[in-house]
Amino acid sequence: MRLERDRWQAGEPDRIVVDDPEPGELDAALRALDQRVHTELLLAGHDGQYLVVEGGAGRYFVLLGSDEHDDAIVAQSPGAAGDEEITVAGRTRRLPRRCLVDLAAARDALRSFATDGRPASALDWAPG
Repeated sequence: MRLERDRWQAGEPDRIVVDDPEPGELDAALRALDQRVHTELLLAGHDGQYLVVEGGAGRYFVLLGSDEHDDAIVAQSPGAAGDEEITVAGRTRRLPRRCLVDLAAARDALRSFATDGRPASALDWAPG
């Protein structure tokens, strides 16, 4: 497993990489997402699969994908309406609210993927 996080300073990105992160490091990386200094994390491993979490400050876009397939899935908030802006990689993106989840859901997705490479079964997922 490899954890990669961004860090923005004076408008310039930097990358923080941790090989074989501990569960506490994963939680800290997720909590650090603030849509300003830290806007995305990537957890790679499990036979070319990866989990990306973008955004922060209570609103997260969570995507599980694979280097070998184009069939990515996105964690969903069923029933959420409208759009919302989040900042990722120095850019503002407008996304449907149904494609954004709260901190607890993002944490479930991250922990499940870190454990066995699978999507968290308690969450709703849709093609992304």
